Order: sequence, then C-alpha cells, then structure tokens
Amino acid sequence: MIDVLEINVATGERIERDFTVDEKAQREIDEASSKAAKTAGVAKAQADAEATAAAIAHAKSLGFTDAMIAVMYPNLGAPNV
Repeated sequence: MIDVLEINVATGERIERDFTVDEKAQREIDEASSKAAKTAGVAKAQADAEATAAAIAHAKSLGFTDAMIAVMYPNLGAPNV
C-alpha cells in the first residue's frame, strides 16, 4: 500500500512511496491525539448536559417554573416552556 504521493508541480513528476519510520510514528501519534480529543469532546458534552439537567432540577426543586428558569437563565437551555 502506498502511503505518500509526492508531486513535483514544476515537472509533473509523481513519486509514490511508503511512510518513513518517523512519518509513520508521527501519524500514529496524530491519530491517538485526535481520538483522545474526540473522546474528551464527547465527555465534555455529556458533562455539560448533565450539569444543565441538574441545574434545572435544582431550580424546580426550589419552586421555579419552566418559564421562570428560561427567563433567568437563557443560556442554560430552555426547559419545556
């Protein structure tokens, strides 16, 4: 399998080659980093959703209505108004 395609724009020469050892190592590092960032993003979104639900539940436990919550905390995400 060819990993790298190099094209010399001036001459049109095409060179197909495999990754060097360093390129392959860097690619593996980049893929692991990308996967970790995606996993962290999913975890953050989940934590944000849970925090929002907890905040809404707490406000309701204090007697606030959905309309009141939506007005007081517009960035919280409107509950079922």
